[in-house]
Amino acid sequence: MSSPTRFSLAAAGLAVLLSSLTAAAQTAPPSSPPQGAPLTFDQYKAQQMQQMQRAQAFVAQRLATPDLPPDRRQRLEHQQEQLGKFAALPAEQQNQLLRRRFDRMDANHDGVVDAGELQAFRQAQRARAQTKGDAAGASDKTDDFWPNPN
Repeated sequence: MSSPTRFSLAAAGLAVLLSSLTAAAQTAPPSSPPQGAPLTFDQYKAQQMQQMQRAQAFVAQRLATPDLPPDRRQRLEHQQEQLGKFAALPAEQQNQLLRRRFDRMDANHDGVVDAGELQAFRQAQRARAQTKGDAAGASDKTDDFWPNPN
């Protein structure tokens, strides 16, 4: 085999390898830290956007359920509306909202949220929701960007 032929084969093989790596990188989900590891804003944002997409799919699936009780349908439609409002915001406004929440979680303002900060934030959110629920009666409205599908 001549050198130009070997070179062509090697170049073709390298091109195939690079294209497969590029395709894999484009389809791979954003890296998220292991459970309990500090969370950066970019990781938090990626997780929240994925959660929003899952919540939108969950709500749409529930709304498609036949014989859905009217009160449940109304709550789901409200959730769908709230999800749609957030999704329709320009990216910079989404970033501002997510940044504001991230900054509230990042109690020591070091740019990452550790497990302790996340736990404290969640406890404060639960306490606030409980207080709101006690004041407004049984209500499942929260100030979250989207509902928890669990």
